[in-house]
Amino acid sequence: MSSGIALFNWDSKIGAVLELQYPRTFNVDLALLNKIYMTHSYEQVKKDEELIEISYENKIILSYCDKTRVPDFGYEIVLLMLHEKEKPNLFKIKEHFLKFAKNLFQLSGEERKTFFLQNAEIILPKPSSKKILLLGRAGTGKTSITKIIFEGWPPQKLLSDPLEPTRGLIPSVHSWFDLELGVFDSAGQELNYLLHDAEEQIKAFENADVIIYIVDYPTWMAIKYDVIKELETIQSIIDKLNLKTKLILFFHKIDLINKESREQELKSIYKEIKSLFKIKIYFTSIYPYLIYLLYNSFYEILSSFSIQTASLKDSIDNIIEDFPKVMCFITNQFNNIVIQTMTPDFPLSLINHSHKLIIQLNQTFKEMTDNDEISHLIISGKKNLNIIMYDLNISKYDLKNLICVSDALNANELLDLAGKIQLTINAIYN
Repeated sequence: MSSGIALFNWDSKIGAVLELQYPRTFNVDLALLNKIYMTHSYEQVKKDEELIEISYENKIILSYCDKTRVPDFGYEIVLLMLHEKEKPNLFKIKEHFLKFAKNLFQLSGEERKTFFLQNAEIILPKPSSKKILLLGRAGTGKTSITKIIFEGWPPQKLLSDPLEPTRGLIPSVHSWFDLELGVFDSAGQELNYLLHDAEEQIKAFENADVIIYIVDYPTWMAIKYDVIKELETIQSIIDKLNLKTKLILFFHKIDLINKESREQELKSIYKEIKSLFKIKIYFTSIYPYLIYLLYNSFYEILSSFSIQTASLKDSIDNIIEDFPKVMCFITNQFNNIVIQTMTPDFPLSLINHSHKLIIQLNQTFKEMTDNDEISHLIISGKKNLNIIMYDLNISKYDLKNLICVSDALNANELLDLAGKIQLTINAIYN
């Protein structure tokens, strides 16, 4: 359920009647309206105005009712639905919401409607929204990429248990720092239909900030010229609809290229595609020892939208640049990695091992921090590998853990480095 603001009144015969809402797509559940009405009407002898806060399906609900007006106008209630990450700002939001509601009830008819629409957007905290559309043939890895990046699925699970094919155009909404991302995963079996049906083109392409076309290595080797034609068609649709959309290519499953010849072959592929298209190309894989390439690709794309993502990564890079062999992660409440960065000398062979350990530790660390108020965890492994996990708990930006890994720094040195990063993060966000 999305965030929004609404005005409704209560009719004794038909129940809740929604009068105004913002945004227009904000759909308020009838059960929620009934619950809010019952909460305000429970103490009928109370004649004062009421501002009530409740929790509902991971949302914060503020509702206001001026009960001095009930005898003349019945129950008129304004509600504001917020994401839980707005909790740190709640005091200030309540102040603005209370003023808005009082002024609203002084008006009626068209004046009330005009005031509501002109001021609702100011009251409602509004993250920057971006749309990402994933296109490509069946089996190239579109859905797997979405699951790993935005839902925190472990790559090993997807390698051993492939997903069922996507049907239709599947939207999902994800919070990413200061962004609200609408990610649209498309069915590979329907790609040709989508690229040649005018109505489907508008439905899929309209308002897309980024279109990521995904081709895997086997598909490129088998039908390279068909792929090139599809890229040309996508670009022509962007031009025809006059869209301000960036087309990006993910060349996926590079783990299938022979390791000895991989670098040379990728250079050749890159040169050929660049001779045909002026687009950004990322070489990716969900294979464990190459998964960092996929994370880095998305961070670079999203950093162009998100000031928070870019500035935080830059801050961490500045801190670790003088230290040897360090990798840092920041995760969110779903254990998705939202920031990943490393020094140039960090051993790539350790990335897979580090990812596995972090996945295993996440749940254990959560239980420890929830029950015992532990702020950090130190893991010292064989071969001098040390891992520090810090509990960030910055709910506004959905930041959960800071994880630092090194096989060159001892536990105390890495703990000191992680402490400096934590202080920097807290200074930025608190």
